[in-house]
Amino acid sequence: MSQELDLNGHRYSIGKLSAKQQFHVSRRIAPIVPTLIPVFVRLAAGGRGIAEDPEGMADVLQPLADGLAAMKDEDADYVLDTCMQAVQRRQEHGWVAIWSASQRVPMFQDIDLAVMLPLAVRVIVASLGPFIQGLLTSQTGSPEATQAG
Repeated sequence: MSQELDLNGHRYSIGKLSAKQQFHVSRRIAPIVPTLIPVFVRLAAGGRGIAEDPEGMADVLQPLADGLAAMKDEDADYVLDTCMQAVQRRQEHGWVAIWSASQRVPMFQDIDLAVMLPLAVRVIVASLGPFIQGLLTSQTGSPEATQAG
């Protein structure tokens, strides 16, 4: 089941990555997972104000942007390319892909980094959120609970 959101006057549908894509994206973002925690917390709280509050969005996305800046170009490209392939945009005649996988560019000229980053975060949250949440939850569990069984 996909999620939908409005961003910059357009309606987007956020799909999930395949299991193999999830694996490869998670490998590449592992070093920046700590920077994603505030994003996961804010989105888990219903994402209140993220899309509607550009300043709030900037505060939440800044650590992610910093983490992406530290990534190798090929890893950052893989993450963005893969995430953008999971997004569609509502058009008059239905939903259409926003990303050309062969050309590795947006299909719409108005899609820039300010649109791509929030969409990529949503794809990561939708696809890897339960996995990362499980890691965070297991780290806060008691030793007795993790050793039982």
